[in-house]
Amino acid sequence: MGWGSKKETSRPTRDPIENIIGSSCVIRGDLVAEGAFRIDGTVEGSVESRGAVVIGEGGCVRGDVSAADVVVAGGIEGHVRCSGHLEILSKGRIEGDIDADSVRVETGGVFRGTSRMGQGAGRGADGATPEAEAEEALPSVSQGHLSAV
Repeated sequence: MGWGSKKETSRPTRDPIENIIGSSCVIRGDLVAEGAFRIDGTVEGSVESRGAVVIGEGGCVRGDVSAADVVVAGGIEGHVRCSGHLEILSKGRIEGDIDADSVRVETGGVFRGTSRMGQGAGRGADGATPEAEAEEALPSVSQGHLSAV
């Protein structure tokens, strides 16, 4: 079996999707919710969730994303902070810095920015989750650089 010959699907998020932004929808403003988001349209503003955030293939966020887990099949232009797992699928693209406990980038996925990974990377200095500190920006600390083009 060669590289890329196995068709992989992302692991399902542990949170049920409560909020769906459809492909024809454009939102200008910040989104905040307790439950998980699926975004297939465009959001020009930040997205914050205590659950998961899934960016569909046609989805685009121009702003920061803060969530427990993030799956990107579309695009994000902004800082991504997650207290759990960040997954960039083969057609996914992130242009901005990331803070996450763990990161997976499929072949073809694009990340341009600085990454901070490992236990507590998606948390603030006092151990609070991204959701609790959404109003405060983390200082930029680079422990490594990942670029998949």
